[in-house]
Amino acid sequence: MKDSEKFFCGIDIGSRTGKITIIDNGKNIVFSEIIKTVASATKTYAALTEMIPENFRKRISASAVTGYGRESTASMCDFSATEITCHYMGVLRLHPETKTIIDIGGQDSKVITIDNNSRIKDFAMNDRCAAGTGRFLEVMMERIGFSIDDFAELDVSEVEPVKINSTCTVFAESEVISMVSRDVPQNVIASSLARMVAANTFFMARKTHPEQPFFMSGGVSKLKPVRFHLEKFFGSSIKTDEFSQFMGALGAALFAMKETEAK
Repeated sequence: MKDSEKFFCGIDIGSRTGKITIIDNGKNIVFSEIIKTVASATKTYAALTEMIPENFRKRISASAVTGYGRESTASMCDFSATEITCHYMGVLRLHPETKTIIDIGGQDSKVITIDNNSRIKDFAMNDRCAAGTGRFLEVMMERIGFSIDDFAELDVSEVEPVKINSTCTVFAESEVISMVSRDVPQNVIASSLARMVAANTFFMARKTHPEQPFFMSGGVSKLKPVRFHLEKFFGSSIKTDEFSQFMGALGAALFAMKETEAK
């Protein structure tokens, strides 16, 4: 590591997890970490920044924060940026061919479309209702006796789902309880819930005129049943990778670099 080398830090404080990513001058990822969100956004921020290795800490030129807790922690960083901006910048850094980004997090979901000049064309966001988010799925899996890890790896390709009519968390939960009482198999209920989440995202996305290639970021990207049903609704394969949860944090680091260089 050269003494003159500069680094940029991005922090994404979500409702369920906090992520940190550090990049070098060449926009290469040199450090990343994820933790469960603790007591408050400021405490999550403190926990994340304490993890920065000493050899990077003193050479960070600028930092930026995004996510659910960005307003509470904006004064602790050099910059703050919206989730739309950061997920867009992060995904295009690693997957520049992407035309549609689907991000489903703990408490909200968003779809971002990209034009032929690699600029944001449109976006849609649901941050009003928990139905169709990661937290909703966690609660529902508890109801049917599945762990979220079991659900993540569940093969639903041969399972015929039951349509869940409600898009409201409270009423959807009632439908699930009713299915449990009727001894509907666990994998059928799980597939039905994954389909509901996919349907909510698809109908939200339609006004943005999504096009392939698709990329899915956020924690729910790791849940194979949801991705399976999303691909059916969109009629296209949807790419993801092992770094999908860090796209917001990567984008925040890139934003910090861009804003610093613009000064």
